[in-house]
Amino acid sequence: MGEHGKVYSSNEQFDRAFQNFLDTEAAIQELNSDPDDQAEYGHNQWSDMSSSEWSARFLGVASGERHEQCKGGSSLPTPSGDFPSAFDWRDHGAVSPIRDQGGCGSCWAESAVANIEGVHFLANKLANVVALSTEQVLECDEYDTACYGGWPSGAYRSVIEMGGIATKSDYDYRFDGKTICLANQTFNETCGDGMCDDPPLTSWCDVTCEAAAHSKEAKIHGWASLSEDEDAIAKILAEHGPISIAIDASGGGMGWLIPWLKTYKKGVASPKKCHEDALDHALLLVGFGEDKGQKYWTIKNSWGDSFGEHGYFRMVRGVGMCCVHTCASTAIIDSVMV
Repeated sequence: MGEHGKVYSSNEQFDRAFQNFLDTEAAIQELNSDPDDQAEYGHNQWSDMSSSEWSARFLGVASGERHEQCKGGSSLPTPSGDFPSAFDWRDHGAVSPIRDQGGCGSCWAESAVANIEGVHFLANKLANVVALSTEQVLECDEYDTACYGGWPSGAYRSVIEMGGIATKSDYDYRFDGKTICLANQTFNETCGDGMCDDPPLTSWCDVTCEAAAHSKEAKIHGWASLSEDEDAIAKILAEHGPISIAIDASGGGMGWLIPWLKTYKKGVASPKKCHEDALDHALLLVGFGEDKGQKYWTIKNSWGDSFGEHGYFRMVRGVGMCCVHTCASTAIIDSVMV
């Protein structure tokens, strides 16, 4: 409570938070007891949240339709030849600073936008990567459901149909930490988001798509789903830029709901409790390497820079860990993707 400035308004709220803390502690001990997992897990600002509450607020890949959403678009040939043993796009300027999605399930949009940032940087040979507008996608994408979740593929299609995407500074993130909105949602004080068992939403939900009012910094011409072979993904990453992915971050696919990523601190994660078909969080692959004989992916998250390794985490590479290889994709800009 002291470390994270937690204050509870009633004994009941404190008791609930403390029980969640105890449940989190049990999960941390279970994760840290696995001798095959090199990562370290521990408490953080989310330790007083239940696993289900945390998942609802901080994950954001829509349930179902994985094969349809992950395997559309164009195909992108795998580059021939070998690839380096280690590579990181942060070293080459293609990755924007860590963002914080807040309690909004916008990871699908953050992942796609971060991918577009990298592709745009490389295609135009820019001196610096340009941060682009996640908010434009949240407000204007009609394929997905804003803070209620979505898929990077819908974000790509929306950016194409809008004729491009604005900069973050021009069309910045508006999530206030309290509100969950749908794209183009009109506030209804009585019924909130239209589902009357939900609490009313605040007036921030009077959002309208303002894409036409902002100049388009980056334009993409298509998107491609990638091979599920992790060596092929590594080759494409090293040649074409950071890659959008989705994983099972909660362990919920097997009914355990042991939120391994919620409690990740550092190291190469190899959590046992992942499911092969339970994607719930979208992220950005920025690199890969090897640590103490363990091959790993370096992955950019969108939970602020206090999470994990300064906003990033590493996860074992080459064994399909947590579905990391099943929903890899990238935007296409013709001058780069030939």
